[in-house]
Amino acid sequence: MESRGRRAIFFDLDDTLYDHLVPFRNAVREVIQPDESVLDVLHLFDRVRYHSDQLWPRYLQGEFSLDETRVRRMEIAFSEFGIHLSREQATLVQKGYIGRQYNIEMIDGVLPQLTRLMEEGHVVGIITNGPVDHQMSKIRGLGVDKLIPSDRIFISDAVGIAKPDPEIFAYVNRTTGTTADNSVYVGDTWHNDVVGALDAGWEMCWYNPRGKGPGSDHKPTHTFRNYEEFSLLPIT
Repeated sequence: MESRGRRAIFFDLDDTLYDHLVPFRNAVREVIQPDESVLDVLHLFDRVRYHSDQLWPRYLQGEFSLDETRVRRMEIAFSEFGIHLSREQATLVQKGYIGRQYNIEMIDGVLPQLTRLMEEGHVVGIITNGPVDHQMSKIRGLGVDKLIPSDRIFISDAVGIAKPDPEIFAYVNRTTGTTADNSVYVGDTWHNDVVGALDAGWEMCWYNPRGKGPGSDHKPTHTFRNYEEFSLLPIT
């Protein structure tokens, strides 16, 4: 394979470096003990993520506090499945979910790929939406802070720009001295990751382990289901 030289290769955090579903499922089990032969927890989780993305701009505009945003997404998503949580229950699910996110492990194969790319001399980093303290706690929980320099970790609330706004990708290019035409983003969500990166002129590696369909006419540069497949992609 022909080398493409030193590239900027940035990763999403949530559901790209670790699996968000595990702490969510355990929090739901703790609070409401659902019948999982009836309730599709994966589908429920996808709807929580969807409503989180929908509410996030309203949080950024100051319409909701962070706590209200998080609890409200739970209430809305659960109601779509016929489960009408009290405010107390929604708060407990959210609290259990957040608390478990700091005791997490990388998805199989992530660490060897991060290490490989860094050893090859590429500019490797993270671009993630969310509050700084919360996202950094997860990064430290994974041990990623020991691999990736702090000046290559970009968190939306610190930058003041959130995915899918292409400007956050342009900001990363300016800050790291890289260019869009030599940059790659790796992420799982269609709206924030695929759309944002492609609109910024970056190549896009869509991590799609559950075989979701596309959400627009954007076309990812590559799609992969696991990090063994990722290791074979012609991105370097």
